[in-house]
Amino acid sequence: MSSTVTKIIAGFIAGALAVAIFHQGMYWVLPKFGVTLQGAPWNLAPNKAAYNLPVLANQMFWGGLWGIVFAFIVDHLPGGRGWLKGFIFGCVFPMLLGSWLVVPLIKQGPILSGLLTDGNIMRLRPGFFLNGIAFGIGLALIYPLLAGLISGKGGRVSGRDY
Repeated sequence: MSSTVTKIIAGFIAGALAVAIFHQGMYWVLPKFGVTLQGAPWNLAPNKAAYNLPVLANQMFWGGLWGIVFAFIVDHLPGGRGWLKGFIFGCVFPMLLGSWLVVPLIKQGPILSGLLTDGNIMRLRPGFFLNGIAFGIGLALIYPLLAGLISGKGGRVSGRDY
């Protein structure tokens, strides 16, 4: 199987699993520490904006797409260890670009609508925990294992540290 196909398959599956396990797990944990979130973890209610797919399935789909992006840029991210690359990816791509550019484009709202115009940096806290820590690190842990299994390298993507 080609390297490109391996990256697409492993990236998508790793991203979807990172949402289902790590992102939603953090979504369950945060309210126990007083962080207020909208919705519920592992939400299977229909999402009208996503053709009535369950909310969790929609989130896993988008996590899979972000996983594909991660698979193609992981070697170019700063950070020597895989988990650190995942953390950086999660903070920059799904959290910042996704929240401030992609979602407003989909909802046809103003670009950069999520910027902190009120100066309250604490509004970033849930995204930091959910996307940077949970999703990003989870993705960085799952992706190399899947890529190695799919490519036949037994859980190793390359001889590198990652």
